[in-house]
Amino acid sequence: MLAIGDLTSQLRKCLLSILVIFVFFEGCLTIIAYQMFVNAIWPAHTPERQKHLDRTKKSFIILLVTILATVAPSNIRICTDNNTIAKGTFRKDAKLGRIVSSLKQNSIIISNHQLYTDWVFLWWLTYTSGLAGSVIIMLKKSLESLPILGYGMKNYGFIFMNRKWYLDKTNLSDSLTGLDMNARGIGKLAGNFPTRAEDGTERYRVKKYKEGQIRWPYSLILFPEGTNMSPSTREKTKQYAAKVNCKPPKHVLLPHVTGLRFALQKLEGSCDCVYDVTVGYSGVTRDTYGEKIYQLNDVILKGKAPKIVDMYIRSFSLSDIPYNNEKEFDNWVHRVWEEKDLLMETYYEHGCFNLDPELNHTVMGKCEAARNEVIALLIIPVLASFLTLMALTKLALFYFAN
Repeated sequence: MLAIGDLTSQLRKCLLSILVIFVFFEGCLTIIAYQMFVNAIWPAHTPERQKHLDRTKKSFIILLVTILATVAPSNIRICTDNNTIAKGTFRKDAKLGRIVSSLKQNSIIISNHQLYTDWVFLWWLTYTSGLAGSVIIMLKKSLESLPILGYGMKNYGFIFMNRKWYLDKTNLSDSLTGLDMNARGIGKLAGNFPTRAEDGTERYRVKKYKEGQIRWPYSLILFPEGTNMSPSTREKTKQYAAKVNCKPPKHVLLPHVTGLRFALQKLEGSCDCVYDVTVGYSGVTRDTYGEKIYQLNDVILKGKAPKIVDMYIRSFSLSDIPYNNEKEFDNWVHRVWEEKDLLMETYYEHGCFNLDPELNHTVMGKCEAARNEVIALLIIPVLASFLTLMALTKLALFYFAN
């Protein structure tokens, strides 16, 4: 029989979960409604429309982070390589009481993939630099059809992939070229519209940047492993490693190189750097799987979350990446992943990446959003619901009075 204290605790968790689910869906509906309003008011590819859609993108990650911080809070420990990232790029702002950063405006962010929620933490990294509205994520094509969320993600400009190169190449080329041109202030958002070439891809007229044109930043998040670590994907990695005669990694999956190389080639005119992130979660050991321990249902409904999320971040300039040579690039990516594998071995042994503090900078804080932005985000759906209820009540009274 459950003790009164245990029963009260379970009831509190249950009520909190119900409230969180309600807030999430109401927040999503509010974001979608705002997007529909924006799309109805402003025509496609106008700066005004894009500013508002980027605002909804930022609102979505604030919503997600706030929900996680409420039901399953985690501390974030960020360690950056002093040789490639300036010391203090990530810092704890004493006045704001949270982590802030100064990431470069245009970047590709790559990472190992352990949980379905990895992308939330990477998106949050960009939020700390004020770049949350500029995030682009590559997703499975099937997610485009999700009710409500699919519409929202299309407005965010996310790239939906079939995971078959012959189907994805044209769409990916158009999306990445569009990002590159807008980042340089000479794309569709500057009134420069492409024509369709014989191979089906969009081609832009080369235009000179005009003073005053807006440059639109981007943070493209990629998981070269393609999927998260699990017993089945680990086995597939072992089989593929045997097939290509290479040593299988122990703690990461073998990366796919085609999409990353293609992205670098398409974005070379604007991309400032590649941020390489290695993520480790407390509670996950070398013989267990994050996707099993921190399942989405357990995180949201039971508040089960890692106490600490560890991130090691380093930066690569494009000039140091041989992306124009297929073989050299393949070797480069696999070297990066071999280093990740060694880092994860250290993590599982020590519970942290155990890096030299003289060569690396570490900052720790909560995964959270700014309080004023959270309040603004949450109060709008409540006001919208209240006004809708008032309007419906008045309509009902008017109807029955007559």
